[in-house]
Amino acid sequence: MDYRFERVATLGFAWLCLIQSAVARETAAYVVLGSEGQAIVRVLAGPDQACPGLDVDGRSLPMRVRAEPQTEGLRQQAAFPVLACELVLPDHARHVLFEGRELPMPVAAVRRIVVLGDSGCRMKWPAAFQDCNDSTRWPLARIARSAAAEHPDLVIHVGDYNYRESRCLVGGCSGSPHGYGWDTWWADFFDPAKPLLEAAPWVMTRGNHESCARAGQGWFRFLDARGYDATRACRGDSPYAEDFTEPFAVPLGKQRQLIVFDSAGASDHNSLETYAVRWAQAADLAARQPFNWLVLHHPVLGYGYKPLGGYFTDGGMVAAALEGSRFPDLTPSNIQLVLQGHIHTFEINQFQGNLPLSLLAGIGGSALEDSFPDGLPQPIGIIPGARLVQSRNSQQFGYVLLERREKDWVLYEKNPEGGTRRQCTLTLAQPPYALHCEP
Repeated sequence: MDYRFERVATLGFAWLCLIQSAVARETAAYVVLGSEGQAIVRVLAGPDQACPGLDVDGRSLPMRVRAEPQTEGLRQQAAFPVLACELVLPDHARHVLFEGRELPMPVAAVRRIVVLGDSGCRMKWPAAFQDCNDSTRWPLARIARSAAAEHPDLVIHVGDYNYRESRCLVGGCSGSPHGYGWDTWWADFFDPAKPLLEAAPWVMTRGNHESCARAGQGWFRFLDARGYDATRACRGDSPYAEDFTEPFAVPLGKQRQLIVFDSAGASDHNSLETYAVRWAQAADLAARQPFNWLVLHHPVLGYGYKPLGGYFTDGGMVAAALEGSRFPDLTPSNIQLVLQGHIHTFEINQFQGNLPLSLLAGIGGSALEDSFPDGLPQPIGIIPGARLVQSRNSQQFGYVLLERREKDWVLYEKNPEGGTRRQCTLTLAQPPYALHCEP
């Protein structure tokens, strides 16, 4: 039996109490960056509350309703007894106060970036159950506190926030909510990530766990950077068409930008033609600036390893469309770094030629991959058209800090307490892009 599709009515009084207590505990307030770096304040409030006002540079501005509370008529019976409010901030807003607390604002030149992904606690029938109640075995709250202490200018999440799909069948996750409604979003993301949500603006990337077949309704209500349309939020007659939203760009500073690519449907749908169009759109965005970082969930320049199956890639249709797009150097021009997740590992790769460096940061809390063998994958060219020169990986929880130093960037692989496991210099000023890691 697949517990993802149980009716809400069968969950009983205890389930409803969990939802109500999650709503009552605390209001969530955070800043999402959208197209062209537009800063959007989101506030999630109780169902009986009204959208609050914000103090923006000394002026009181009202928030508007993004999504009304709803507990019935939703796909997969996911309940959202919360009011989602938002305010698209005026350009050049400097100080924004919510209930007396100053919210983090985007900076003109980003110099410190936290990257993490695949952060939720895995609960999936029949046998994949993580110890969500143990902060050692599911350390997202510890990671969020440590990453917030880095004082980042920006947080990038590479996707997969919601993992509690099935009812818990073991002791380590007892009492946990499950499914795709607000109670699970609160437990899996908003509650443990609170310190980091308060520390910096976020660029939210959509993962396959936020596809319309899974937690897509919550994605559109809470995290998607676009305006909310209830008829196009994984609820319409053809909801899976909403798994292919267009890429957009976020400035990182002078002549630098981040290109955010939605690959939510890459694992599930026959979408080669659609993703070919999306890659063309990403190439157009990259042509606007000389320095670009591409962020998406599925690894188009990364690999995994299974003890019984060996090395593998897992980019799905999005990788196949990229290969078929026939860009001169496999990826669109002017891209120096690709940020990805999906495979639950830390990984940084350098390739021959003019290909960008590749970072995987799927170590934010969800159950990790088995340990990889030492050395480069064999064969070295496991990705068609890309031959590895060097690669570093580890299968341990944590996050990545990227720090700008003059012309280069320094990468720190961090453990959940903020200690540095690995330090690498990324040379991104011109090809060939290089990776220099300390022993």
